[in-house]
Amino acid sequence: MTADSEHIELLRRGPRPWNEWRMHNPSIIPNLVGIALSLGDRQLGPINGGPINLAYARLRHAVLRSATLTGAHLEGADLADTDLRDARLERANLAGADLSDALLDRADFAGADLSGANLCGASLLEARNLTKAQLHEAEGDASTVLPEHLERPLIWTVGQIADTQAGRARPAPRRTQDTREEERPAAAERVSWLVGGPGSTGRSVALGYLVRRVRQRLASQREYCLTMQPPVWHARCS
Repeated sequence: MTADSEHIELLRRGPRPWNEWRMHNPSIIPNLVGIALSLGDRQLGPINGGPINLAYARLRHAVLRSATLTGAHLEGADLADTDLRDARLERANLAGADLSDALLDRADFAGADLSGANLCGASLLEARNLTKAQLHEAEGDASTVLPEHLERPLIWTVGQIADTQAGRARPAPRRTQDTREEERPAAAERVSWLVGGPGSTGRSVALGYLVRRVRQRLASQREYCLTMQPPVWHARCS
């Protein structure tokens, strides 16, 4: 998927025209996949008419190094594998954003909301103003690279172990319809042995046994019907 050229042009006009367009088109999800803005176009903070509204935008693989995204609305945005090194993300709303495999080295997270953000595989080396509380609100794994002064939240490791064990404990799948179909010919061969077919030695003996069983069953049902039902039903049992 490539970025929408119209969306790129709108973003280059600045936060004010962009935010106005989004306000009038709330159902459109901006497609900015792989966008590479100039350094001037990356300044999307309050001084330039921001904060920018990039909520739920597709920004995967984008180059936003040294971008100013102060107070930006980035909730639910697809920022996977995005270059956000040295970016200013103070007070940015990154709740539920996908930052997996993103480059966030030296980015400023002062007051940023990371609740539910996906940091799996992301690099946060020397990230500024990143706190332990913010990491506990986010999701990560063993491949997330953290600043030296911050410890990996235990919940990340526990969650990964639980997922692995759940995968091992998953029951084996049931036999498919194709497998059951393959077994039917064998059952058909067993029936054909009784009523005629290849290898039907003793066919008449088997047929005689089946006929006797059917007659006995019918006789017992008729006897039960005559003895247990009211007289008005006798005609129907005859």
